[in-house]
Amino acid sequence: MNTKTMCIEELTELVVSALIASGIEKDESGIVANVLINANLMGMDSHGVDLLPTYLRRIEQGGIHKNPQKQVIFETSFMKIIDADGGIGPVTACEAATEAINQANENGISIVMVRNSNHIGMLGYYTRMIASKNQVGIVLTNSGPNVAAWGGKEAVLGNNALSVALPNDGGIPFVLDMATGEVACGKIRDLAEKGINEMPKTWALNAAGQPASHPQEFIDGGVVLPFGGHKGFGIGMVVDLLTGVLSGGSYSVNVKRQRAHADKISESCHTFIALDVSKIAPLEEFNGRVQDWLESIKNSLKADGVEEILIPGEKEKKAMEDRKDGIPIAMGTYNKLKLINDQLQLSLI
Repeated sequence: MNTKTMCIEELTELVVSALIASGIEKDESGIVANVLINANLMGMDSHGVDLLPTYLRRIEQGGIHKNPQKQVIFETSFMKIIDADGGIGPVTACEAATEAINQANENGISIVMVRNSNHIGMLGYYTRMIASKNQVGIVLTNSGPNVAAWGGKEAVLGNNALSVALPNDGGIPFVLDMATGEVACGKIRDLAEKGINEMPKTWALNAAGQPASHPQEFIDGGVVLPFGGHKGFGIGMVVDLLTGVLSGGSYSVNVKRQRAHADKISESCHTFIALDVSKIAPLEEFNGRVQDWLESIKNSLKADGVEEILIPGEKEKKAMEDRKDGIPIAMGTYNKLKLINDQLQLSLI
């Protein structure tokens, strides 16, 4: 058996206790716990509690500032650029998403950019947060270099990610949440944690520039390939442009990888866009059009052997229903959490 099941309450107490012990305030620790565990609930384990040991190490070594001195660098009625001063990412991101929501309420649309930040976890958390306020949410982030250029074999871009969520009044959800590499690096590490010793050769190259067929080949100096060849490479560049380049922050190889440089701020950059659809059309009308659109796609003719056409966000919704009574944790991650539990003298594991 390669997993252990833990309940939400146990995981929350463990994450919060560990972060408080590391010097993060209680309220902020609760935010981080909610963001990470939400990823596990939705089946995105690579962005869940597996990140806790990395966050703790970065706090201890100085890559995450416990008491950041955040500054507003630029501001208009609907735009803002914030220097995060290396604060813990999920807290910074929740603050920026809230600011984007508030500005969109006033002006119909808003853009909040953040620079000099750290890893913020699953982007879909923040777009869902915006969509819950009846706004279209768009979030982009760059990250430390681990993706090759199309035709290259060295890392020149991060696995730059983007998410888009639409307001959903009980209908079919639409939450696109994707990295621009062929696979999230955390997913490869998650395979290793689960003891899975093979992966598709289209995901990554090893240190020698050859297709990697084993997770460890990537972990030992490999590089992820862009998804969809030159198309994914181009979209990854766009994300870097609209985050690091546009905000005046770090981009490309100047962003630091969070695991490789635990003593340094990652300097990742994020962009949060919120659009209040009620300024364009009555919300009920908009929701009806969205549902009609999604149903026309979902009910389209299926290829042979396909049982259901899934809309982005449906898989995560189903996972949340399946995992509400217990979250499977890979043994590698479980053992790391147990070590934290024992060091804090807790009795959760």
